[in-house]
Amino acid sequence: MRKVIPADPALRRVTFAALVAVALLGAIGIAFTASFTSHLRDLAAHSPEEAAATAARALKTITALMAVLPVAIGAYLAYVAIRAWQTGEFPPPGTRVLRDTVVTVGPKSRVWATVGVIVAVLLLAGGITVVVWSWGLAERLAEASAGPLAY
Repeated sequence: MRKVIPADPALRRVTFAALVAVALLGAIGIAFTASFTSHLRDLAAHSPEEAAATAARALKTITALMAVLPVAIGAYLAYVAIRAWQTGEFPPPGTRVLRDTVVTVGPKSRVWATVGVIVAVLLLAGGITVVVWSWGLAERLAEASAGPLAY
């Protein structure tokens, strides 16, 4: 007999609310972009250094915020994958799921746990790398302030 973890209706509601929040934040970001770039263009006419510094701060803030999601998902996935490896069940006991899920046991569960760890490491490394790379880019932008922003 196969073991099945039943769907968690509360998790569905939380997931839906999170998706709505992300969509709203994205819409706000898109709406804000036009006015922000216009502001940068006006600022660059008067003070290219200040415009570059403002753009650099914005880039740092945006990438730091964007890195939160893959890092958080990667950390949670690593936790679930390690628990699955330890218990020999994937998903491990106590895991909340969006839909009824058949539990994989034995060697196949360890394969899924290994895949989970690999994906988690990629998400964590990618989230951190994006922040480090973009912060370096922002610093170079601020240093070269009189260049590309002075129209």
